[in-house]
Amino acid sequence: MRFTTSAIAKSAIAALATAAVAFAGAPASAATTADPETAQIRCGYYRNSNGNWYGHCDELPRTDVIIRVESYTGHYDMCVKPGTTKLDAFAYGAYYAGRLCWAG
Repeated sequence: MRFTTSAIAKSAIAALATAAVAFAGAPASAATTADPETAQIRCGYYRNSNGNWYGHCDELPRTDVIIRVESYTGHYDMCVKPGTTKLDAFAYGAYYAGRLCWAG
């Protein structure tokens, strides 16, 4: 028995392969994760059912910034890359501190 692949299936396979290669080339960060509730980045501090988050919205050229995290366990500065960064469970606010940094 011989199976054949339709032109539509071949196009879908090619598109998935291209997406996988593009995704594999993207740098990963332990501190920056995608918000599971939304595919779009929300800018600034926000809280949802999955925790406290800070969305650093940026366009090219990339800039890493220092944010000031306000937490019940003590306030601290944190260097973040563009994207969404999960904050500690006791954070109740975060804002751009006006300085640039290098998050690697």
